Amino acid sequence: MFKKALDQLYNIYENIFTNISFFSFLYMKLHESSVKTEISMADVQPSDKVLQIGCGAIPYSLIIFSRETHEQVTGIDNQSRSIAKAKRFIGDNKNIHVEQASGETYDVSTFDVILISYGVGDIEAVLKNTLQHLKNNGRIILRKPITQTTEYIDSIIGRYSIKKRKLLLSQESYVIMKKGSTS
Repeated sequence: MFKKALDQLYNIYENIFTNISFFSFLYMKLHESSVKTEISMADVQPSDKVLQIGCGAIPYSLIIFSRETHEQVTGIDNQSRSIAKAKRFIGDNKNIHVEQASGETYDVSTFDVILISYGVGDIEAVLKNTLQHLKNNGRIILRKPITQTTEYIDSIIGRYSIKKRKLLLSQESYVIMKKGSTS
């Protein structure tokens, strides 16, 4: 219940404040150190192909990833309105590509690092798709609400998690590394 309310609040904030640069700047600054910590936790290299599932209308993680690694990054979101605003927000930045797609079915097999955002609706379904198709030694950065636990997510974290960090008030970030078959 708490996550759903927080997700709606983030969605409203992003959709309203994407056009007000001061608030967008504050939003990015609020999250910047957390994203840099995640980049370090996952040992993201400039040669890594990065995907964010659930990039939102203010794709701050993509901007920070691109700035820190100097590489192209891709973001997807299942809401067309968020993608339209994200495209306007990033402007002519050629290192950031965003598109409307579902993380539950998106082909992640070519990516080295996949960030699953906190605001993703069905984290379990997205994690299943991602883990099933992630290349060996690929890394998943899973932003998970502290209060959200499911048997599946807990089992994946227990089996594949290599790092964990509490970031922000209600979020934990895990680095999950696939080292072979998940069957």
